[in-house]
Amino acid sequence: MTSTTSGDVLTAEDGTRWTMQGEIDAAVQARREDELVRLAQSAEGRIHIDLGDVTFMDSGGLRLLYHAATAGSGVPVLERVPRRVRDLLELSGVAGLFEIDDDADEDGA
Repeated sequence: MTSTTSGDVLTAEDGTRWTMQGEIDAAVQARREDELVRLAQSAEGRIHIDLGDVTFMDSGGLRLLYHAATAGSGVPVLERVPRRVRDLLELSGVAGLFEIDDDADEDGA
């Protein structure tokens, strides 16, 4: 039986598309941070991040998003942002670092 509580970040080869899924926490940060920073730094376009399958995010997940905003080329686009993640971005004061694609918003309620 596999755990349904783990999370991960899938990436396109060129680093411009990230798909976060499951619980994006300090454990995911520890596993993926170096690779994601490298991908963000080498991406030749804006990074698009799909958050539609994120079930939980803590400061580790915020740190990964922050790397996309500070190491990447241009303002990252967040797609299918769950309300709980949007609230976390706003409460932590980093929402302004991102473009939020409301057309791809998963939970507009």
